[in-house]
Amino acid sequence: MIWVLLVVLTVLGGVAAVGVAARNRKALPSGSPKALTDGSDKLLERTVRDLRVNDVLTIDGRDFICEGAIDYDEDGHRWVAGRCVDGSDVKWVMVGLERAGTSATRLLTQDEQTPITGYPPEALVIGETRFALDKRGTATCSLKGDVGPLGGLTKDRPEGHTERCRWWLYSAPGEDTLVVEQWGADYRVLKGKKVGDATIELMPGS
Repeated sequence: MIWVLLVVLTVLGGVAAVGVAARNRKALPSGSPKALTDGSDKLLERTVRDLRVNDVLTIDGRDFICEGAIDYDEDGHRWVAGRCVDGSDVKWVMVGLERAGTSATRLLTQDEQTPITGYPPEALVIGETRFALDKRGTATCSLKGDVGPLGGLTKDRPEGHTERCRWWLYSAPGEDTLVVEQWGADYRVLKGKKVGDATIELMPGS
């Protein structure tokens, strides 16, 4: 009789232990199983396509500071140009102008020797290079930081204010590229080359 009671008590004890364990599993914080993720929530590293003021760009082994940036928006299509400075050397890095395909990164300098005083023509010849008009449009632009000669547009205006800009993109054989922009009554010519993303390294600013 005693051994029968011992068996019953053992069974009841086992059932109680299982019930306690089940309750404890339900009490675990919901975040515990989420510790295993598929990696999709990792922070994405910024690239030159997300250029911002105070970023440092390494170009041909030299460090340039992005002192100013222009964010362009044309009917939802966005691209960026950063004014990057190393001493007296000033370069404009423009990324994402094309709507379709792989958008090129352009390393440009402002060409003061090619004045544009009226509506840009279908072709421009600079030196021995002939540039043919490829695309054109009009964008709403947000100006941030020191944008150099365009600084007059930011006078007495809040940081990030918007302006309208008409643009013309010219192409030439090889990697030569040309961009003409109209700001108000003034035109500027940016001339340079298309480069691979690996050519420029970005270190995000503070």
